[in-house]
Amino acid sequence: MTFEQVRAKCSQSCGSALRYSDVIKKPPFNFGKLAAGTAIRAITEPSELFDALPNKAPGYGYLRAVQGAVLDAWSPRRDEKDLVIKTNTGGGKTIVGLLMLQTSLHEGVGPALYIAPDPHLAERVIAEAKALGIEVADDPEHHRFTSGDAICVTTMKTLINGKTRFGIEGSATRQPIPVGAVIIDDAHAGIALAEESSRLVIPSGHKAFDPFLDLFEDDLKEQGLNAYMDIREGDRSAVLRVPFWAWVERQEQVLTLLRPFRASKDFEWAWPIMSDLMAICEVTVSAEAIEINPPCPPIEKFPSFAEAKRRIYMTATLADDSLLVTHFDADPDSVASSIVPETAADLGDRLVLAPQELNSTISVSEIRELAASVSADHNVVVLVPSWRIAKQWEPLAAHVVSKADEISDVVKGLNGGHVGLVVIVSKYDGIDLPDEACRLLVIDSLPFAYTAAERREAVALRDSEAMVARQLQRLEQGIGRGVRSRDDRCAVILIGSRLTQLVARADTASKLSPATRAQMQLSRDVASDLDGASAEDIEGVIRQVIDGDADFRTASREALLGVKYEPGVVSDSARELRAAYNAARVGRFEDAASHAGSAVDSAIAEGDTRLAGWLGETHASYLERVDKVAAQQTLDQASRNNPAVLAPLGGIAYVHLGQASNQAQEARNLLTDTYATGDELVVGIGALITDLAWDPLRTDQAEDALASLGRHLGFLAQQPERDFKIGSDVMWSLGDHQYVVIEAKTGAESTAIWKKDINQLAGSVNWCEGEYGVDAQITPLMVHPSHLVQRSGTPPQGCRSINRADMKALKKALKQFARALANDNAFQDVTAVEAQIVALGLTRDTFFSTFTRQTKREPRS
Repeated sequence: MTFEQVRAKCSQSCGSALRYSDVIKKPPFNFGKLAAGTAIRAITEPSELFDALPNKAPGYGYLRAVQGAVLDAWSPRRDEKDLVIKTNTGGGKTIVGLLMLQTSLHEGVGPALYIAPDPHLAERVIAEAKALGIEVADDPEHHRFTSGDAICVTTMKTLINGKTRFGIEGSATRQPIPVGAVIIDDAHAGIALAEESSRLVIPSGHKAFDPFLDLFEDDLKEQGLNAYMDIREGDRSAVLRVPFWAWVERQEQVLTLLRPFRASKDFEWAWPIMSDLMAICEVTVSAEAIEINPPCPPIEKFPSFAEAKRRIYMTATLADDSLLVTHFDADPDSVASSIVPETAADLGDRLVLAPQELNSTISVSEIRELAASVSADHNVVVLVPSWRIAKQWEPLAAHVVSKADEISDVVKGLNGGHVGLVVIVSKYDGIDLPDEACRLLVIDSLPFAYTAAERREAVALRDSEAMVARQLQRLEQGIGRGVRSRDDRCAVILIGSRLTQLVARADTASKLSPATRAQMQLSRDVASDLDGASAEDIEGVIRQVIDGDADFRTASREALLGVKYEPGVVSDSARELRAAYNAARVGRFEDAASHAGSAVDSAIAEGDTRLAGWLGETHASYLERVDKVAAQQTLDQASRNNPAVLAPLGGIAYVHLGQASNQAQEARNLLTDTYATGDELVVGIGALITDLAWDPLRTDQAEDALASLGRHLGFLAQQPERDFKIGSDVMWSLGDHQYVVIEAKTGAESTAIWKKDINQLAGSVNWCEGEYGVDAQITPLMVHPSHLVQRSGTPPQGCRSINRADMKALKKALKQFARALANDNAFQDVTAVEAQIVALGLTRDTFFSTFTRQTKREPRS
C-alpha cells in the first residue's frame, strides 16, 4: 500500500490527515554512511575547512576578511613552535583559534587545547565551537580529547597548578597528557594567571609565618629596621625582601620548616610547582603574608604546554610582547614576527575623555552624577581598582561585584537588557561587554599593586619606562571592554589624576596598539574643542557617541583609515631574563649571571636607569652562587641606579641633603623642569594630591608624594629610609640648616598616634641630629589621621602633625596654587611663584603654622 493510500484510509477512520513523518519512522536512505567525515578531516587549510563545515549555525556563512587574512598568514608558518596572533577586539579571534586547532588535528598534530582566561570566556568559546559544528570537550581526561577527536576548552588555572589534571613534570602519580597544538586566548590575562599560580603564599595566620620571620629576623632588620618592626606589629604598609644571600645560606632550615605543610590547603596548589626551585626564588615579606616567587613562571613544569609542537598566543592589546618570552618561554624571534591582518582599522567606535584634564574644576562627584544620569537609559560599567573606590560609587550602582561568579552573572544581565550602572572591582580584562551591554565605560583610577612583591616592584619602577608601559597596557585592556565588534560603539571616561597624567604623557602613544593610538588622537582632537567644558557639556558629547551620531562615526572611521599593525616588540632584557632563569633552574649559575648581566646592560642602553637597578638585583642574586664578592659589588651598583633594591652587606652610604637657597626660585626651577604647560601642572599636582591618601595599601605612594610636595614648594627632599635604609620616611631641607623630619602614617586607622610611632619619629630626630649636628634646627612632623598621641607616648620637642583636617586644607591650597600658576603659564615666572607661595601660606616660615598643628598627648581618661 502506498503512503497516499494509507493517508486516505486513516482520514476516513480518524477524521484527520496523516503526515509523512507519522508513518515513516526510519529514513528511506542512510546518508550517514556516505558522510563519514573522511573528506572533511582531510582538509588542512583553515579557510577551506570553514567553508566545508556542514553544521554551522545561521550567521556563520562567511569568514570576515580579517579572519581569512590571519588564517592565510598562519598556514605557511604553522610549524613554528611559538606564534602570536594579533587582531583587534571583536576581530573574531575565537573562530580563528578553533579553526587553527581543528586543522592541526586533521594533520595529526594533536591533541588540541584551547585555553581561555576564565570559566566565563571558556563557556563563550564552547558556544562558538558548537555554532561552527566543531566538537569540543571541557574535561582534560575526556577520551575524545586525548584521542585527537575533540578540542579541549579549559582555563589557565586548570592547566597551571600543582595538582593539574594535565600532569606535572616529575609526578609519580599522574603522567602528563601530550598536547600537539595549544592556543592561549587573551594572552595578556594568561600572563598574570601564570604568575599567580606559581606563587607560594604563607598567610600571616599560618603556623610557619612567625618561625619564618624569626629565621630571617636579623637579615630583615638590616634591610629596614622600621619596616621590620611594622611587619611584626601588623602594619600592612611595610614590605621587605629577604636578602638572597641569607635565603641561599638557610635553604635546609627553610625546607625543614615548610615541608611539613606541603600537603596543606595553603601549600598544595603551589608546592609541587616550585619546591625544587626554592633556592632561586625571590622572597617578599609583609604583615599579611610571606610570598615565595620563582624569577619567571616555571612553565617547563607543564609538559602539556611546554612540549606542545604548536603554541599560539592570541591577543588584542599587547603592544610589547616581551612578557610572552619571560612568562611562557616563547621563542623571541617568532614572537617578534607577529601574525596580523593587513589593516588594524577593524575596530568599533570609541571616544575616550578625561573630564578633569578638560576642566580641572570638574569634581569627581560631578563625573559620577554624569555616569548615573546616562545609566538611567543605558548600561554603564565602572572599573575600579579597589573596594575603597567602589564604595564611593555604591549609592549610584545597581550592582557592585568582584568575585568571578558575580561578575559572570552581572555580565549576563548586561547582555540581556538594561541594568543601569554596574561597578566591577579589580577586573580590567576578560570581560565582554558588546553593544547595549555597555555604552559608557568609566575607568576610575589606575589598578593598584596588591601582592607584596608587586608593591615592592611598583615602588622600585615608579615612572620608569617599564612601569609606564605596563600601566598603559592595563589601561588599554580596560578600555577594550566596551567595544567588542567593528559595528560597536562606546564612550569611555577616565577618572583620577594619575590616570589622566599617564594618558597625557608625550610618550604614551608609542606604547599603545596602533588602532587605540589613532582613537586616542581623535579623542585628543575632540578634547581640544572641549577645553573648559562643563560636566553637562561633556555628557552631551557622550550621548552623541552613544546615540550613534553619524558625524562622529564618520570621524571615527576616518581616524582608523590606513592604520596598520606594527611588528612585535621583544626587549633584549626579556630575552636575557628568561635565558638566565632557564640556566639557573638547572644549576648553570655562571650562564645565568651572564644573561642577567646582559639584561642590565640592555636596560642601560635603553636609558632606563631605574629598570637597570631593579634588574641588577636579579643579576646579583645569580652571581651569589658564583662569586659572593662580585655579587655584593653588583648589588652596590644596582642600589646606586635604584635605591629601592636590596641594600648590600656593607650598606648604602648616606648622602646629605644640601641647603635650599631661594624658595621661590627652587620651586620655579622644579615646576619648569617638570611641566611644559599650565595644563600639565594642574594634572601633575592633582596626581600628587591623589597620592596623599589615607590608604593602608598606598603608603609608598603617599611617602613619594610628601617628598614631591617638598620639592614643589621649593625645598630639597629625600626619602632616607627607602633610599638608605636608615632615618625617617621623608626629609625636607628648608635652607639655613633647617630640616623637617617626617614620619608618614597615612595607613593608620587608629584614633591616636601610637607610642611606637611617636617613638619612631623621636628616633629619626636623633638620627638627623647625628648626621647634621646638634645645631641643626629640626622640626619633627607626623602625618597621621589624628594629632593626639597615646598617653603612654612622648612626642619629641616641637613635634607637629598633619591630621585629616590639615591635609584637607593643604590639598585645597595646592589646587589653588596649581590653578593660579597655570594661567598664562605663570609658573615660569619666579615672581608669580613667590606671590602664590606667600599668599597661600606655603613659605617655610608659614607652612607649619598654616597646615600643621602641635601634637598633644591624649587627655587622662
